[in-house]
Amino acid sequence: MVELHADSVVFHSRQDEASFFAWLQQLPCVVDVAGKGRIIHIQVARHRVDEEALRELLALFHRYGVDMRQLRVFDERRFADWFSGRQAWWHAAVFGRPG
Repeated sequence: MVELHADSVVFHSRQDEASFFAWLQQLPCVVDVAGKGRIIHIQVARHRVDEEALRELLALFHRYGVDMRQLRVFDERRFADWFSGRQAWWHAAVFGRPG
């Protein structure tokens, strides 16, 4: 199990907030979502994360300004052919800028 955190997410309307949670709940890898204070705790079953789910998490985190560095936890052999590629739009946000 992996716990991801969405800290201080800004929602611009009730529907915006509902869309965020609906998006998470549609992902089969997400097993629980709970807000505690200003942090949303997202429990993810690592073995259920496939390419589609990881791409959805990348998009969701990007759209709502969630710290994408925590998605590095999914830098595994099974995603090696695409996830950590330097040409990917998310590379700097997830892996940092090359030093």
